Amino acid sequence: MLVKSNMRENLPKAINRVSLPIKSRSYELCIKADALRFSKLYKESVKCYLDSIMLDRNHQEAYWGLASSYKYLTEYKKAGNILEKLIKIDDKNDKYFYELGVCCLSDGHPEEAIPHLIKAIVLNRENLEAQIQLAIAHELVDEAELSLMIYNKLIETNPEFLKAYYNKGAMLMGMGNFEEASETFFKLLKRNPDYYKAYLGIAMSFDKLGKYSDAIRYYKKFLGLKQFSEDAIFAQKRIGELKEKLPAKKNFLRIV
Repeated sequence: MLVKSNMRENLPKAINRVSLPIKSRSYELCIKADALRFSKLYKESVKCYLDSIMLDRNHQEAYWGLASSYKYLTEYKKAGNILEKLIKIDDKNDKYFYELGVCCLSDGHPEEAIPHLIKAIVLNRENLEAQIQLAIAHELVDEAELSLMIYNKLIETNPEFLKAYYNKGAMLMGMGNFEEASETFFKLLKRNPDYYKAYLGIAMSFDKLGKYSDAIRYYKKFLGLKQFSEDAIFAQKRIGELKEKLPAKKNFLRIV
């Protein structure tokens, strides 16, 4: 009983001696910069991130935030340079390589993006977005077979990853393979009947194949889901044009 009594008396004293670690000035500046970035004040956030990094050259969160702000400002080269510095600090983080690859793609250098995206995938096989971007990069450097191989593998191993179906279908359309493109979009709709872009892809594929009645039907299905989207004007216009191409229906007078 005496031991418990002493513990009760000493506990408040022990608690009083416990103090939280003092947050550094670099940390405080990074938090402020994050708040500015989340408020879409990207230019303002850049200065705070730079000030934070000046005080702590290994502050990964500050480097990451700075790279993100530069990316939102479409200053992809600067974002890439910051990500390269991050990789020197931590070369085991797949998201650093992934974002570096995306910056290269966004800056118009798909050939430079490929090795970074491959590295991201090696570090994390579950990074599906990196695989999608790698397929896009291969497509942009005229390596369509590699791109299709990636999409097919993604669909096989991750059948619920709908972006793979859509990107594959869009790529096939660009290659002029409208039959296979429409089949891919149909597979997508089996997974998600509300994936409105698939209806537009099917409509455009049928349109190119000269299947005007089917094209009109799927343009209308698309409009039923996205009446006020950016592509709605195109779809409405195309419906009108295709109706004129259809053979006129014959009207028979019935004599009673």
